[in-house]
Amino acid sequence: MAESDNPSHYKDKPIESWDAIISQLSEEESIGYLRGSSMKHLMRFGSKGGITIDKAMLDIKKTIKYCEKLLVNLEKLKITGAKVTNTPPPSTNITNLFKDKT
Repeated sequence: MAESDNPSHYKDKPIESWDAIISQLSEEESIGYLRGSSMKHLMRFGSKGGITIDKAMLDIKKTIKYCEKLLVNLEKLKITGAKVTNTPPPSTNITNLFKDKT
């Protein structure tokens, strides 16, 4: 794994940051956190630190890592039979953020 995929400032930590964050969240909040984080990396695709192929690839790799973590989280919920019911209604869809409010 390249240094940029696993920066040195993460290597001395006893726990991954996302695991520490998720440990403090409900199932629904964990799903939202991982989903939002994966969307963040995909949406900024290649624009952080200059637009280069390497930066774009790094953002995609981070997106995949968060999606994989989300998938593992969902698989655990399925195995335990947990019911995730806090689905936002369609009116809170992101496309509504861009509609003219006037």
